[in-house]
Amino acid sequence: MEQRQTMDNIKEKLKGLLHSEGRIKLIVLLGLCGIALILLSEFLPKQSKKQAPQPQASQTNETYAIQLEEKIYALVTSIEGVGKARVLVTLESGVEYVYANAEKKNTDVTQDYSENGIKKLHEKDNSENSYILVDNGNGKEALIKTQIEPKVKGVVVVCEGAESIVVEERIINAVKTALDLSSTQVCITKMAKEK
Repeated sequence: MEQRQTMDNIKEKLKGLLHSEGRIKLIVLLGLCGIALILLSEFLPKQSKKQAPQPQASQTNETYAIQLEEKIYALVTSIEGVGKARVLVTLESGVEYVYANAEKKNTDVTQDYSENGIKKLHEKDNSENSYILVDNGNGKEALIKTQIEPKVKGVVVVCEGAESIVVEERIINAVKTALDLSSTQVCITKMAKEK
């Protein structure tokens, strides 16, 4: 019964607000409610915006070398007669980036005639290069077109089976082929016996 009276009271108050004097009060009340909601939204946790996928940031030389070592280790230990092994890869240089650029070329051609009727042709080339910049959320940076991985300087394989010339040759051939190296850049040596 009390709920019904409460509902009736609310209806009567709303009807009173809809009259000319009440309309202004209703508009002010709705405006205050809107402001309150805006202020409350500042305290609610914000959802992170999904960013467009960025090109993968470059890996460090150390990470690249470790990945190569793991791959060569898996390759070498799968060769018959190798046994336990350890692999070390050294790099010649770091990662190189080729950035996308925009090139503007202008060629001005002028023709001059001398008194003798000799025609002289003058060409003037102007070119301007600029990097293409993209917004990464923290500012602008140059757009990476290509990432050139570091060159391998040498590989050392220490393994139990290195005393066999056949095993050593198999390892050298596998590493040479996998990394496009010469045989002078691959060193195979016997692993010390554990004490």
